[in-house]
This record gives sequence, structure tokens and C-alpha cells, in this order.
Amino acid sequence: MLLNILSWIAIVLLSVSYWFQIWKIHVHKEVRDISLTYNVLLAIGFGTLAFTAAQEGSLIFFVKQVMTTIPVIIIIFQVIYHKNDRWHDSALSRCSKCKEEIERSWDYCPSCGEKSNE
Repeated sequence: MLLNILSWIAIVLLSVSYWFQIWKIHVHKEVRDISLTYNVLLAIGFGTLAFTAAQEGSLIFFVKQVMTTIPVIIIIFQVIYHKNDRWHDSALSRCSKCKEEIERSWDYCPSCGEKSNE
């Protein structure tokens, strides 16, 4: 009984973690750090496992797969939709060559490869 309850709680937590990612993308409209390939592979894997769970008649496994597949598919669409959007931070420095933003921890500009001046 306790294991069953903990399993359902785990399903909700896993799903909610993806919805937080969706919310972050919605607010910042920034997806350059999110791998489209990774999320497509997750969606294919989760979708395949949902089909497997349905074939095996495992309700808890099926619900888990569906509740993680749906937000991953939404993330894929967000990445495609926002691929050219950038969330700007006025405190960041700019590349001397291409003028794109450079985060403090970056040694090189991700846009042109120029060595950071900092």
C-alpha cells in the first residue's frame, strides 16, 4: 500500500518537473541551452514505453509514461518555436567581434568562437 502511494507521488513529481521546464521556457523564451535531440529521444522513448505499458496492462506505468510524454512534446514545440528568441541580461558582457552576449563563465563566444575579453 505505501509503495503504491509513493509510486503515484513519484509520477506526479516527475511530471511536475517537466512542467516547471515548460514554465521557465514560457517566461524567458530562451531555449539555447535545451537540446532538441535529447527531448525528441525522450518523447520517442516515453511514447514507446507507454505503448508497452498499455499492452502489458500496467496502469501505473502507462500513466507515468503519458504524464511525462505530454510535457516533453510541449517542450519540443517550445524549442522549435523559440529557437531564435533570446532572453537578454543587461549585466552580461558582449563579444568584441559579433556583439552577442557572453555569460561570465564562458571563455569563448558561442556565436563566433572569439576568446572572451574577461
